[in-house]
Amino acid sequence: MSFFNPRKVEKNYDFFSGFSWYTPGVGGMFTVLLWFLAGMFLGMLVVIPAQFGFADIPNSYLFPIVYVVQFVPVLIFTKYMSSRNAMFDVGYALDSKHFGKAGGGWMALLAVIATLSAALMLELVNSFLPEMSETWKNAMKMLMDAPLWITLLSTCVLAPIFEEWMCRGIVLRGLLHAKRKDKEGNVKAGISPALAIVISALFFATIHGNLWQGITAFLLGCLLGYVYYRTGSLKLTILMHFANNFLSAMLSYFGGEKVENAKSLLDLIPAWQYSILFALSAVALVLILRYMKSIPLQSPAGNSDPIDLTT
Repeated sequence: MSFFNPRKVEKNYDFFSGFSWYTPGVGGMFTVLLWFLAGMFLGMLVVIPAQFGFADIPNSYLFPIVYVVQFVPVLIFTKYMSSRNAMFDVGYALDSKHFGKAGGGWMALLAVIATLSAALMLELVNSFLPEMSETWKNAMKMLMDAPLWITLLSTCVLAPIFEEWMCRGIVLRGLLHAKRKDKEGNVKAGISPALAIVISALFFATIHGNLWQGITAFLLGCLLGYVYYRTGSLKLTILMHFANNFLSAMLSYFGGEKVENAKSLLDLIPAWQYSILFALSAVALVLILRYMKSIPLQSPAGNSDPIDLTT
């Protein structure tokens, strides 16, 4: 029996199912982060020979390759740990479907509206942030100056899939379900949902590597974490992540110099117009979150479906 295929159930076309039995706690989260940092180093090692061997190819064409490479060590490690644990432990699905009365289609629409509402409200936060450093400005400009398909592939396809897989599917699900002992020595599952969501959002902010993206990533990560906790759906948070990044990419790509030089939406429209949009977005977000709260939980740890192969 192979470590990488210990159960016949893993021999299917669902990518997410292969990681269901790895539920890292707080300590395991730092291990995941270390493997991600190792992947970033591996990505840099890929860039150097590629630049010498293919000098005529623009650097922007390397973005998708380097981005995927940095997740390879985490993928291998979590796959191994899940495969090992599947022989004796209960797993929790990375992607479940707890949408309440709305159903999948309506839930997807509500999730996108919630994301765009939150993104508009976070423009107020952006307006108070200090100016972005020249290093990060140049890095962002290089990505936005790349061909549109490179920008969309990197920010709207690869980023939502890999970052949601790691930050919500592995880290948040792990924090919610990892076994731990309380003060009396009793084994309990996970930490409190609110704390798990906040910690996973901090993890999400950290991997962005800079203050300017990190603050809004943390706040958006709290929203994504809450949606994942209530629905168990990784596909839903991937869609939300896509919607946020797609909006940002389109504004940056087609907005011209005025948008490029603006710190936030407040630099582009009058304050009274933004105030109206902010109020409407806040109402929409509150109503959608109230609906999310009405979705029944199958356990205090959220709606990730348990998978028990030990019986």
